[in-house]
Amino acid sequence: MPEKNSIAFVANTSWSIYKFRLYLIKKLLAYGYRIFVLAPRDAYTAHFESLGGLTYIELLKFRGKSMSPFAALALYRELLRHYRRIQPDLIFHYTIKANIFGSWAAARTRRPSISVITGLGYVFAGDGLLKAAAKLLYRRSLRKNAEVWFLNADDREVFLRENLVRSERSFILPGEGVDTELFSPSPFKAGEGPIRFLLIGRVIRHKGIYEYVQAADILRSEGMNVQCSLLGFFDAGNPVAISERQVDQWVQRGSIRYLGSTDDVAPYIAGADCVVLPSYREGMPLSLLEGASMGKALIATDTAGCREVVREGSNGYLCRLKDGEDLAEKMKKYVSLPPEEKTRMGMAGRERVKAKYEREIVVGIVLDKIKSLLGH
Repeated sequence: MPEKNSIAFVANTSWSIYKFRLYLIKKLLAYGYRIFVLAPRDAYTAHFESLGGLTYIELLKFRGKSMSPFAALALYRELLRHYRRIQPDLIFHYTIKANIFGSWAAARTRRPSISVITGLGYVFAGDGLLKAAAKLLYRRSLRKNAEVWFLNADDREVFLRENLVRSERSFILPGEGVDTELFSPSPFKAGEGPIRFLLIGRVIRHKGIYEYVQAADILRSEGMNVQCSLLGFFDAGNPVAISERQVDQWVQRGSIRYLGSTDDVAPYIAGADCVVLPSYREGMPLSLLEGASMGKALIATDTAGCREVVREGSNGYLCRLKDGEDLAEKMKKYVSLPPEEKTRMGMAGRERVKAKYEREIVVGIVLDKIKSLLGH
């Protein structure tokens, strides 16, 4: 591999670089690429800041929750300044603001860039002014990319239908990879305790947490021996955040258990029987992939991202969107399965992950795309 090629990764948090892209970055460093990471500094920056061959650049103008056009202009100017200085051979942008303003800055400096659409989020959930503005900005910025990558076919179809991206420049990447050795099999084992359901995700409305609590209450009211747990961090600045007070109320009345937040979810998945995600929309839900990798059955919404992972009746069940009663029915369906069928369902999910979503497969795809884009 050429030693002088440089690649920049631009995101709204250092956490997301650490969580989803560090393995890819280490692979690229091993192949001789020089790497730049541009992101705000947070508690996770130190995990990659000292890697040999990697240069970290702190973004000071990235205001993740701000809608201010002045903040957007400041971010564009900051990225423009950095791109002019470091002159990367290829730039990866993640999340909406980096995709939009980073793409403009890259085009202005004649640097090829890739926008990775990791999910459409709450911006695309409604039909208001925010969605219209996002579509307009995407339409004008994404045309400047070398390619636009999606993590599922549904999101790609939305962008094609809305004329936000050209088909020949779009590509579907199967997630960002799962470490199937770290997330090793821990299949269902019959016992006398409750059936344990686990939802992993940010504590926001759009993860389907209200529906999960409703389903838990239904199962509890019917006297079913189940335990419903929630693992994830509070995202207070998010417009669809759920408060700690609300979660405390659910815990106090016995609806769910709140397990806090952690960087090491594997032990919690190992302690569950079934991973649940009644999300309103996903890019490629890592909690489902990691759960499946550990041999857990899945229950998720029949919506973008989730339906890519769950095969009805094979490795889990799909429920209707925003329907706590239907979610409860699918959870009851899982509870009623004989032990050997619960085990079979979980292990079918692991085989699916190993065949399509294992991180060596995904990283191999990305490396081939990089070589092609850089002309190697």
